[in-house]
Amino acid sequence: MLLRKNTLQNLFLIIIAFTISFNASINPLAIQISSISFIFFFICCLKNIEFQQVIKENYIDNKVFFIFFFTYVGYLIIQIIPLPLNLIEIIAPNNYDLYKSIKIDKQFWTLSIDPSSSYFRILSCINFLIIFLSFPALFNRSKYLMKFLFFICVLGFFHAIFATYWMLIGNPSNFFIQKIYYLNASTGLFVNRSVFGTFLFLSAFSGLYYIVVFFLKNEVTKFDLVEQIKSKIFFIRIFIIFLSIGILTTWSRIANLSYIFILLSFLFYSRISFKKLINPLSIVIIFILIFDVFVMAILFGNARLIERVAETSIIGEAARWDLHAFGWDQFKNFWLFGYGNGAFGQVFKIFYILPEKFENNFLADRVHNDSIELLGEVGILGISIISLLFINYFKKLINNIDQKNQLARFMLLTLLLLILLFQSWFDFSLHSPGISVLLMTILSIGLIKFKNKVS
Repeated sequence: MLLRKNTLQNLFLIIIAFTISFNASINPLAIQISSISFIFFFICCLKNIEFQQVIKENYIDNKVFFIFFFTYVGYLIIQIIPLPLNLIEIIAPNNYDLYKSIKIDKQFWTLSIDPSSSYFRILSCINFLIIFLSFPALFNRSKYLMKFLFFICVLGFFHAIFATYWMLIGNPSNFFIQKIYYLNASTGLFVNRSVFGTFLFLSAFSGLYYIVVFFLKNEVTKFDLVEQIKSKIFFIRIFIIFLSIGILTTWSRIANLSYIFILLSFLFYSRISFKKLINPLSIVIIFILIFDVFVMAILFGNARLIERVAETSIIGEAARWDLHAFGWDQFKNFWLFGYGNGAFGQVFKIFYILPEKFENNFLADRVHNDSIELLGEVGILGISIISLLFINYFKKLINNIDQKNQLARFMLLTLLLLILLFQSWFDFSLHSPGISVLLMTILSIGLIKFKNKVS
């Protein structure tokens, strides 16, 4: 069955909504369903000859980027391929020592200590690849890009309403949602409050980016209420009010700080773009900062967030820093190939020595530091490939930066990545499949080939 472009766009948005909503819980079944959905979607794209040609053009325009991406996926596959034990002794001595200590008579072992978890991470990377191939072809016009951005903002709005309501009634547990650690925080369907907060501020980023694209497309100089309603920006403002409440009531310090940085990034861009501080875009953002964040926070109870900062447990923070140190030590132990994507939980069980000050049931499947965890998972070889991938990505962003639409894309995506890089040192949100899929979808905007004045 041949699907038209609009139908393919809607199918893509439905899959994204499912992946974000249910895959943020790091559920293997949800990951598999999501992967099957993306593969089915991509097959539908390829059956459309016209759209197949556009995907081919996208690949040719960004050929070096995709070569590095294929190389990275191939590297992850090598991590889970069983290799002779005598070969592992040569290329990965620490893996060899571990496997020799296990009383199992096996001649073939993998470089990944937990190959089943690494397999699910490969499925996520294949999803990323499909997104980078198809998104720039699907949403290659301003009206299509605005459709995607508006959809993500609306999705975040509904999640924020549900999570806030669920928090107000005490996050009751049932057969589908069980909250043990966050009874008094907004998390909704998500596994963790900082993960949920990350999703909400990415939704707010999408809404604000929608406003930027609208301004670039229409060259707005005046922006009254009627124009805001016609352009849907009035509704985005309402959505951002609830997104702000949702982020606030996660009581996540890092998510709230990242959200403020996102707003300040758009304020900085508006100053550069309009060459004056007070302009149509900055008025919207300043209003959001003053009313949506400050006033609504006071009315909803920002004292709770202040109390959370003030009452931070020294032992709790010590446990977090101890995990960082342990994660760094494991990177040094498996520095070349890494211990395997998604394998930290297994590494923790094998090597972690529990300090006396912590509870005996202390377990961790995350470093609580995305950067250190990624280093340990893929090692120097994997990080080198990722670095080359991002270098090529930024080269794409810098092209024709003198054009307003390209300048906006470069500045806003770069600032977003810097904010997330900062956050990654205190958080594990980027290791959540739903969040990583949403982030890669937003970053794929950087591969869109501009064919007119505005993308």
